[in-house]
Amino acid sequence: MKNQKELIQRIVASFFLLFIVEIGKHIQVPFFVSEQIPEESTSLILKFLATSTGGNFTVPTLFSLGMGPYMTALIIWTTISMIDTESIGNLSTKRIGYIQRCLTLLFAILQSCALVLKFRSSMIDQKAIGGSIVLLFLGAVLVLSAGGLFVAWLADINIDKGIGGQSLFIVPGLLMNIPAMLISGQTESVHLSQNFLIGLVMLTLVFIYLTLFLYSAEYRINIERTGIDSRFNNSYIPIRLLPAGAMPFMFAVTVFSMPQLLLLNEKWGDTGFSNFITTYFSFNNVRGVFTYGLILYVLGYGFSFINVRPYDIAKNLKETGDYILNVAPGKQTEQYIWKRLSTVALLGNSYLVIISMIPLLIGLQNQIISNLAFYFGSIFMLIIILETITNEIRFLFSRHTYRIF
Repeated sequence: MKNQKELIQRIVASFFLLFIVEIGKHIQVPFFVSEQIPEESTSLILKFLATSTGGNFTVPTLFSLGMGPYMTALIIWTTISMIDTESIGNLSTKRIGYIQRCLTLLFAILQSCALVLKFRSSMIDQKAIGGSIVLLFLGAVLVLSAGGLFVAWLADINIDKGIGGQSLFIVPGLLMNIPAMLISGQTESVHLSQNFLIGLVMLTLVFIYLTLFLYSAEYRINIERTGIDSRFNNSYIPIRLLPAGAMPFMFAVTVFSMPQLLLLNEKWGDTGFSNFITTYFSFNNVRGVFTYGLILYVLGYGFSFINVRPYDIAKNLKETGDYILNVAPGKQTEQYIWKRLSTVALLGNSYLVIISMIPLLIGLQNQIISNLAFYFGSIFMLIIILETITNEIRFLFSRHTYRIF
């Protein structure tokens, strides 16, 4: 009964927070004219970018940034903590939280500037309000940044009081925008035939089954425990076959699109630099597709080591007296786990790259096929997030049922 009461309270809290976020996504920033917002803002790439961060890039709203600043700051901080673990370990929880908030603010400002630049043509006439374009720009950035920080605060509340953590705020956008991943082409809307939809449903079911199977599969490194007979020892270090989870998909389009933001500055014009960006950071040619695949693979490799930290695992084994057979504790154990994780990450990330690059490459000749790369990417993120929420619910049900005797 206690488990059910706590679960209901957390679910209610999460729904209330989701309700606030969804309302904020529909409150337009007052510095723009709705009728002048360009139609190109609803492109497929922007839709997928907004979907992966829980934002809204079709119209500049209070919560347009979504979880973008929060997620970026979290990943940057996690990477920093891996590089210099001992120094980070000496910091207090309060100071770590302060640093993370500063990073969130920094990325909120940067992403707000990029969003305002994109919609600069639809800003209200500064003469009508007796102001300057600089003040309008700063005002819009201030409102968008404040909205991004508020969403980050709500995410922290959901981690403490709700279910699903920060990833929960991405789920509504995923559910609503998955159809758009198919219908909205990179240049124009496409028509879906009945036979195509039937085949897509079957392919989606196979994809869901395969993804769940691979995500549940794990490579196990057996460990020896001091004082326990090996016949009764069943301890191991689990490494998922998809150790990076859904994080590569959430950030790949963001990283891929960042160089294009530089072209918002008109001074680049028709230069060699702009030609390089449009060639290697575009889904409309083979070079751009391979660039995206490379970014996805590198992110997958990096997130694998963020989710599974060989240094921390080796340190914990040494402190508890446990060890891997025929491997010396400490540095050698860390290197052993590092090599095994690298091999697993190679296989898992190859799956992510394949399901993304093949549709994009075929899509160079058939536009509807290219949309499947973003469609399956959205399905993949939804599967991982829902699997995480399901495991959290199971934990809440079972954590009060343990009995020592």
